[in-house]
Amino acid sequence: MRIVHLSMLYPPHILGGAERSVAFLAETQAKLGHQVAAACTTPGAFVKEERNGVTVYRMPHETSFWAEEWPKHSKLRRGIRKFMQQFNYKLEDHFGHVLDEFKPDVVHTHSLVDVSTRVWLAAAKRGIPIVHTLRDYDLMCADASLYHDGKPCGLKCKVMTYTKHANHRNVAGVAAVGSETLRLHTSRGYFDHIPKDRQRVIWNAAAVEGSDGTRPPRSGPFTFGYLGRINYEKGVGTMIDAARRLPAGDWRILVAGKANDSLDPFIEQSKGLPIEFAGFMPAKDFFDAIDVLIVPSIWAEPLPRTILESYAVGVPSIGARSGGIPDLIGHDNDGWLYPPGDDAALAERMGRIMAAGRDALPSKADFVHVLKETSPEMVATRYLDFYHDVLAATPALAA
Repeated sequence: MRIVHLSMLYPPHILGGAERSVAFLAETQAKLGHQVAAACTTPGAFVKEERNGVTVYRMPHETSFWAEEWPKHSKLRRGIRKFMQQFNYKLEDHFGHVLDEFKPDVVHTHSLVDVSTRVWLAAAKRGIPIVHTLRDYDLMCADASLYHDGKPCGLKCKVMTYTKHANHRNVAGVAAVGSETLRLHTSRGYFDHIPKDRQRVIWNAAAVEGSDGTRPPRSGPFTFGYLGRINYEKGVGTMIDAARRLPAGDWRILVAGKANDSLDPFIEQSKGLPIEFAGFMPAKDFFDAIDVLIVPSIWAEPLPRTILESYAVGVPSIGARSGGIPDLIGHDNDGWLYPPGDDAALAERMGRIMAAGRDALPSKADFVHVLKETSPEMVATRYLDFYHDVLAATPALAA
């Protein structure tokens, strides 16, 4: 089968987990013998290259400034750019060139945070079936998060996404990385034209680079860890408040990652607590240094990659009951889930887990069901089966 993946970025350009997930999928499908290409945006000229068995097309972004320059511009200029992105005809033309050259059987689109959904029109005009994976909320939220300081989406989101709501009807099959993410979209009228058998939940694949799936025995202070962007919607403030409720003892929290703006508010909030802000850390080094991962997201995070990585090396996770977190931890697993934003409940879980000790922690064997479904080969196969079902259901397009 000939497959084209499309996402905002593709390695080595990485802003988050989506780029890693798309690369995992594309490279695994190529290893399984399929002809695979990946299209993405770039700040430079059009480039075609080969990367780990995948043909990569890097298309000029054709906007007023590159995505990574976002913090340098005013709120007004960012808003204008986001609105105009919906009408990015030049990017549609670039993607049409990719399709004409590669001639795929199916187009698989992913996060379109900074990509106009006019790319769907390019595929539809050529009669190529489209499968889309929901990895965030960019189709219905201007910030792609459904999180606006605790307030629901308003007029801004409607204005910034109104063409996306119209264009989604070009999609023939939709998948989501978490069940809640799919439910939230369909409850708002997205993909209501697609039969239920072409609406699926397929988890991401994940692995820890440089790890063989094991880690050295732990000793010293009982260590909780947080890995990811450091901001309030990710629940870092909740975690610090929970830590302040814990009694003094032989424990600490290791925080790895970068802040959206400044770390100073979080450093100030954590004064007097055994919390270390380590900055960037390779995932293997991070997981080797902790006993339990904390995923305290307040926003409905679709499917945290950090949980998949922690399970891959045998580290258990406490998580907020939001988004796709319960999908991985277990919807009925109250001992390891807590209400999002509830620092008292999080502190209770942390205290109880510490009191039970390291010997009582779940091991990698307890996560086998998740690891099986998130192996690169299984995820690639799930999507290949999905493509075949979509092609079979759309013979006129596939012809």
